[in-house]
Amino acid sequence: MPHDRSTSARSLRVRLDALSSIESYVPEALQEFLQDLNLAPDRDAVWGLLESLCERLGQRYVLYRFVLVRPPGGGIRHRRSNLPADWTRWVESLPEEATLDYGLNHAIHKLTAFAIGIEFADQYRRAGFLSPHYETLMTQAARIGWRSGLLIPLRTSRREERGTFIIGGGQSEAEFRAFVAEHGWTVSVAALQAHLKYTALLLQEEAESYELTPRQLEFLHLSANGYEVKEIAFHWGVSVQYVTRVRRDICDRMGTKSKMAVMAKAVRLDLLTEEDFEIAQAMSTSWS
Repeated sequence: MPHDRSTSARSLRVRLDALSSIESYVPEALQEFLQDLNLAPDRDAVWGLLESLCERLGQRYVLYRFVLVRPPGGGIRHRRSNLPADWTRWVESLPEEATLDYGLNHAIHKLTAFAIGIEFADQYRRAGFLSPHYETLMTQAARIGWRSGLLIPLRTSRREERGTFIIGGGQSEAEFRAFVAEHGWTVSVAALQAHLKYTALLLQEEAESYELTPRQLEFLHLSANGYEVKEIAFHWGVSVQYVTRVRRDICDRMGTKSKMAVMAKAVRLDLLTEEDFEIAQAMSTSWS
């Protein structure tokens, strides 16, 4: 009997609109979040869903950020939060932020989620993690109603990227432990899936903004694998001047003349792989 494609399509639409019990074996809040996340058209929509989930679960604050942890391009790339603007400016003005922020340093090296906030200060102190600067940070956070929170480290396929998702509010230690016991699964899965969606949308936006031609993309791959301008010209059957012009156009679009900076940006945009970048570093760090 021939397969009825129209029947299969109708069945799929019904299944997507009303998931069966076997497809809904997660908390209701998480199920609804993931369904909405799947349809999120842009990064603002993803962030809006995270804020809504935070409010639904009874937590006051949510913070999401990710960084590049080693050159090229080190430093915070993206940060979103609903924290008061004055608080955010104060934290960003601290000269020691990179070293006093235990949470970010933890996320760089580990995948384990952990509790933060003044309610857990004694445990930090006993573990030797509570510097005077970090205690000041906790104390100031408590003054805006942030006494406890859960920090979840985030990862993508890019080895240099590290991120954190934090949700919290004014609960006591006991109350927050009960919150994590009830909603920890929801928060963890939502954070990880939102991070993947957010970074994918970001890369799509960046890649579309550069609009590299097929010839320019081929040049990137050849150059990353050690081909010099003369060799690419011979491979294409064109003049050296033509290849040089292709290279110059790429640099103009990327906003840099440095070969490794171009390669690093191409990796971030998924135009090249990390293996391509490592080969380019080993072969030559300048255009030739």
